[in-house]
Amino acid sequence: MSANPGVNQNFLTEFFNIITRGKKSNTYKFALARSILEFVKENETRIQKNIDDGKDTSIDYSVFADDFLRYYWYQEKSKIPQNYNADDPPHAIQILKKMFQDHSQPENFNMVPEVVKEKAKNKILQKVFGKEHSKTSQVVPRFQNISVGKKTAKKETFYKNDEENKRIMINSNAMRFFTHYRILLEKFVVLEWAKFLDGIKSSPGIVSKIEDPEFDRKSLKPQEKILKKYSDTCFYCNAPLEGLIVHVDHFIPFSYIFENELWNLVLACSECNLNKSDSLPADFKNKLIEQKNKFGSDPDLHKSLKNLGNESGWEKEMERIYRNCLEYGFTEIDKSEILKRK
Repeated sequence: MSANPGVNQNFLTEFFNIITRGKKSNTYKFALARSILEFVKENETRIQKNIDDGKDTSIDYSVFADDFLRYYWYQEKSKIPQNYNADDPPHAIQILKKMFQDHSQPENFNMVPEVVKEKAKNKILQKVFGKEHSKTSQVVPRFQNISVGKKTAKKETFYKNDEENKRIMINSNAMRFFTHYRILLEKFVVLEWAKFLDGIKSSPGIVSKIEDPEFDRKSLKPQEKILKKYSDTCFYCNAPLEGLIVHVDHFIPFSYIFENELWNLVLACSECNLNKSDSLPADFKNKLIEQKNKFGSDPDLHKSLKNLGNESGWEKEMERIYRNCLEYGFTEIDKSEILKRK
């Protein structure tokens, strides 16, 4: 990175130190850095005026709570652990687990009812932000601290923590640094976040799961057209699909595998697909293998199967991915639960 004459090199050095070398028992510091950078992106005009006037820029804790909810919603849906102690996940994850303990998460964050979002956001605001005086807050007051040998130096390089008013105050020089390097810093934070998570438990497409993934069923129309060449019934209940709402279902959940390959796709009626949700349909593994082998001569399906198991055979590779998904925390669902009708 080339230095900007108006940007203090010390900001760059300390930011790198915080993200790569600072203490991290969980991923909160990555989420806070990313949230600050998103705020910079969305408030350029106001920030530039404050820089020109030499004024601090305030960011309310509620902004961070909103972002933490969104960030961790996607990652909790993909069951990505955020610290090494699986029995004591960060508060943000505990809140999300409790939100959806009695029913599955919607496919997309935008589908979560606003009243549910607001409730979760308020709990995150209460549990994660503030309380510096009681030393229970792990993110805002500690983010800037720098490790020097075995000691930790308390610093306010980038902002002052105004806990009384539930906000931070970023000084104008630090904000000049954030605006100048924002794009590169965003990529850097996501990469380091992914490396940290990968060290806990590797997962396919982990960088994409950290960023805000958008899954649009319309994007599966080409795959649906191919699948309809050799299937006109629901993969699970065998009901004729004509006249029904047809879903393209990821046999191994999309939230784990994060790809739309034909080997893992089946056609399902909406009721079976919604019942299955993000679970693994153990009773249907043999049926999937039989179906894909039967129609493997289809050029597109043949290519997908070949790419999956070019060396050991696609059936063995599918079984490996299925087993890894199960070990990652995804649950199996019985055939009777998938076929249950309201």
